[in-house]
Amino acid sequence: MAHSQNIHPQLHHAWEMWLTKWHDGVEVTGDAELMVRTINMTAGRWVSKELIIHPQYQRLSTVTDNICLELSKFHNSKENCTTCDNNGARNYTMIDLEMQELVQLVLCDSPDGLEQDLKQTFLSVARTMYYQACCDPKTINAHISKVFEIVI
Repeated sequence: MAHSQNIHPQLHHAWEMWLTKWHDGVEVTGDAELMVRTINMTAGRWVSKELIIHPQYQRLSTVTDNICLELSKFHNSKENCTTCDNNGARNYTMIDLEMQELVQLVLCDSPDGLEQDLKQTFLSVARTMYYQACCDPKTINAHISKVFEIVI
């Protein structure tokens, strides 16, 4: 239950589709969009079929998925101690350009646009992935500790 609505069927369907692709060995994309849908549903923001096919939602989803995929590759190459050749530098530039596009999509209003909270979720997912890929675990843990110091 989220905000007095049973979201189990929608969550189950979204995850089932993603896991089926993964299990069948199909290249699974849409990780970021799956996270966005999960976050929005648990926050009480309804993600309808009409919303998912909205052109602005589609663009936000595509850009965010691209960013997260490239960041995952970047993070994996960093963990495997592979060097950043020209291809790695090109991918980092592409990530930067797509992050700029994502920020513009989120911050710009359009007449038939999406709710700001929904758009912000895409940016939050991309920022989280960016942070994970570009910061070492020691820095992340230090930042988490500072947050808890402020809360407590």
